[in-house]
Amino acid sequence: MPGAGDKALFLRLPGAKAEEIAELFPPPAHFITYIDGAAVPDKAALMEALAAAFSFPAYFGKNWDALLDCLRSLPDGIPAKGYVLAVKNSGSFLSAAPADLEAFTEIAAEAKKFLAEKAGAGFRIVFL
Repeated sequence: MPGAGDKALFLRLPGAKAEEIAELFPPPAHFITYIDGAAVPDKAALMEALAAAFSFPAYFGKNWDALLDCLRSLPDGIPAKGYVLAVKNSGSFLSAAPADLEAFTEIAAEAKKFLAEKAGAGFRIVFL
């Protein structure tokens, strides 16, 4: 799991329930989606999980560049002031692929910056 120091992107709320996440990031202003970290041991599983969670288009290329493009385009398909990816079973998230976790962290940070600057939207990843 990424370091706790990056609070601008990552938030750790072990054991938090969906209601608590919704209180912190109230819908409909925020779009909240959940993935199961236990089902995401590597990049391939991550791409599948994110495509389903954010309803990426069918042409999503399932690579890092395509992921960044789709995350940057979230406001086009899901209008919101903020986007929250909540990861259940976060201790297992990308556990089989530390390099994939590092790459995902970089992509997520870049997407967060872009969304804030260009769309005025937030992007957070909450580890449950």
